[in-house]
Amino acid sequence: MSPKAIEIERKFRLREAPAADVLAARGAVARRIEQVYLAGSPDAERIRRTETAEGMSYRRTRKRQVGAFAFEEDEEPIDGAAWVEGLGRADPARRTIRKTRHVVTHGEQELEIDVFDEPRGLVVVEVELRHEDEPVVLPAWLGEWVEVTGDARYFNAALARLDAEVPPWEPGQA
Repeated sequence: MSPKAIEIERKFRLREAPAADVLAARGAVARRIEQVYLAGSPDAERIRRTETAEGMSYRRTRKRQVGAFAFEEDEEPIDGAAWVEGLGRADPARRTIRKTRHVVTHGEQELEIDVFDEPRGLVVVEVELRHEDEPVVLPAWLGEWVEVTGDARYFNAALARLDAEVPPWEPGQA
């Protein structure tokens, strides 16, 4: 695995996904993502397949929380054969996360808008930060949102659990 990096991010739940024409007008780049958690891994080890207009890529990642919204991430590229091998080690208590990620530049930050296949209708925006005090100002075109940074129910590892339930949308929920 590559050297560990610290990822600092804030996370927001949207009431609904922005319309395709709104995303296109902002130059959104779409990526189809499949993410599988591996059995017996203490640090939420996962493999991910990402499909873009340029083709497929694969990564193995170990991630663990080290701060309020900071995570230590150990990540490396893998090939298609390692992806297939990893599928044989999938955690049976977790489903595959499938989502479309729309990446949009917003000022000096990137918005990663994840539209989940399951739980259906869940839309989450992640904003990676350079430091924990960096301000985040979401654009109005995202519509209604609530911050869910630090809410473990919105971690992908939790969403993958077969018994995971996402709370119904309520304005002002935390």
